[in-house]
Amino acid sequence: MLSADLVLRGGSVVTMDAAGTVLPEADVAVADGAIVAVGAALEAEAARVLDVRGCAVTPGFVNAHTHQCLLRGTKEDRPLETWLDELCFPMEHALQPSHTVAAAQMNQIEMIRSGTTTFVDMYRHLSDIAPIVDRSGLRAVLAPQIMDVGNGRGETWEEAEDFVRAWAGQHPRIDAWVGPHAPYTVHAEGYLRARRLADEVGTRVMTHLCETRFEVEEVTRREGVGPVEWLDRLGVLDGLLGAHGVWLSDDDRERLARRGASIVHNPSSNMKLASGVAEVGKAKEAGVAVGLGTDSVLSNNNLDMIEEARLASFLQKVTLGDATALPAAEALRLATMGGAEAIGMADRIGSIEVGKRADLVVISLEAAHMWPVFIGEQTNIVEQIVYSASAADVRHTIVDGVPLMLDRELLTLDEAEASEAVRRAAADLIGTLPPTTPYQ
Repeated sequence: MLSADLVLRGGSVVTMDAAGTVLPEADVAVADGAIVAVGAALEAEAARVLDVRGCAVTPGFVNAHTHQCLLRGTKEDRPLETWLDELCFPMEHALQPSHTVAAAQMNQIEMIRSGTTTFVDMYRHLSDIAPIVDRSGLRAVLAPQIMDVGNGRGETWEEAEDFVRAWAGQHPRIDAWVGPHAPYTVHAEGYLRARRLADEVGTRVMTHLCETRFEVEEVTRREGVGPVEWLDRLGVLDGLLGAHGVWLSDDDRERLARRGASIVHNPSSNMKLASGVAEVGKAKEAGVAVGLGTDSVLSNNNLDMIEEARLASFLQKVTLGDATALPAAEALRLATMGGAEAIGMADRIGSIEVGKRADLVVISLEAAHMWPVFIGEQTNIVEQIVYSASAADVRHTIVDGVPLMLDRELLTLDEAEASEAVRRAAADLIGTLPPTTPYQ
């Protein structure tokens, strides 16, 4: 008899392993935060047993690019450059630790409720945010956002270096990377300094990359080559995590693959800000690891990774005029194993396999919008998750074998406390911005 800490019994287990295995009416056993057995009718005893019949069990979602912002629904329907100048940059100048602490609680509650178990955040005041992550139980990569060009406000280099040195590799669930904002807001020396710091402490660099046509044109005007080639010439591209990758050329994709760099697709944000459509298929064909992200609540406006997977699939289909493009299984892979590969954690998370960390999501299949469910050779469970489910269908969220939400009840963060903190902080922050007027 196997002894475990936690057993999930009777669910349809969507493993996201290399074969795309879906196990009907199977169990998952967890001990010491790791998956120790997966299969039908496991002979196992555990301190906690969850009956997950009528549910799908999937790997936890990996939100590979976001910013834990406080405001949403503000200064909407503007082009990216105007939106940055009117909202993001003024807000970042006014941002105080009290604002980011409230934002972190709001964002992490939403992520837990929607099945995200790992997220990658590039933003400010991360020394104040990391303790919230420690309390929430989520897994996170945190990168101080750095700018040295234009009107934006990131962390100072001193703040960034102090945070990265303090947190990189020092916590079982929280890692620290270096986050130069974008090629149009950071000079060459900034990227070189980021690379030196990352190499010194043994971590990675992330940046926005080829998000807009403006970015590519601006960097080409300034440097004589596009952003990817420029970063490659600087020696910064190795292992880089690039958010968006909308305006990549074939040469860019080849360079990214050659340097082991990854891209994060953010379909909702790219559509809302009219940035364009990332050619996900071409990136994958070139050998680039591709993950999925929501971007921030400012530009999405939610953190629902199921919705993001669905939109990623639909966007590729309509753009290419090909209904077979990015099928449901590949879209779900972007949200799980693809994200794990993009951030270098595929050996630990992203699939339900023995030896990996027990980051698990249980999704109810019982609501009318999920009917009918077929089990067996004609299973449609993956399709129902991607094309029919939403964050509201997530029943349990588990990280390292520890439940963060059971039966929709949050266990690690106080929702009422967070709501009041957000109300106060948002009222204070929005008071620092110019009045909202329709965009002309």
